[in-house]
Amino acid sequence: MMAVASAGALAAASDAGTGTTPAAATPPAIAAPAPAQDSASAPSPPIVKVEDDSPVITTLERPNFTLKYPSNWKEDVTAKDYDANTNFTLVSPKISYIQFTLRPKSDDPAKIVADTVKKLDGPAITTLSKTKLDEWGGHKGQGYHLKGKIVGSFPGGIKVFVFSSPHFNVLIIEDYFSDELRDVQEDFDYISENFKMKN
Repeated sequence: MMAVASAGALAAASDAGTGTTPAAATPPAIAAPAPAQDSASAPSPPIVKVEDDSPVITTLERPNFTLKYPSNWKEDVTAKDYDANTNFTLVSPKISYIQFTLRPKSDDPAKIVADTVKKLDGPAITTLSKTKLDEWGGHKGQGYHLKGKIVGSFPGGIKVFVFSSPHFNVLIIEDYFSDELRDVQEDFDYISENFKMKN
């Protein structure tokens, strides 16, 4: 069910051969952001709420979870395996992204992590270092932080993390380029701290 966006998403960027992150490169699976909807008239989430002047925050209220994120990040509703409640991706204003996948509780968390790392290590990132993770945004679980070359060319990293809720194993994938991490790290932290499972 999970889509590994980074391999196909960034292959086109590496073809440019510039050695730096292409400013215009975006994952092919990521469509242009849908026009913003007014929260009062939107028939379905996301619901936009202004909590303060900076930044504007989007709040998603869905059957299995609540999530808040900066409104300059966009939900990729055009992804082939998109499911608003169990499998979706938020894309930064640049090219970094975070993917959420709710897996059955019967799936072994360690196997989810191992299988995901295996799919990413090589096609999506040439891993130069791998660090264990045991927490993501206050959620206790297991995973790895892979650092190296995205599609073999651009310095960056991918975090793979799984934590359990009463009814799901939640798989998180964060993908970033090193030269934009300074701009998106605060957003990653905010998102991780404001993703709350309901069941």
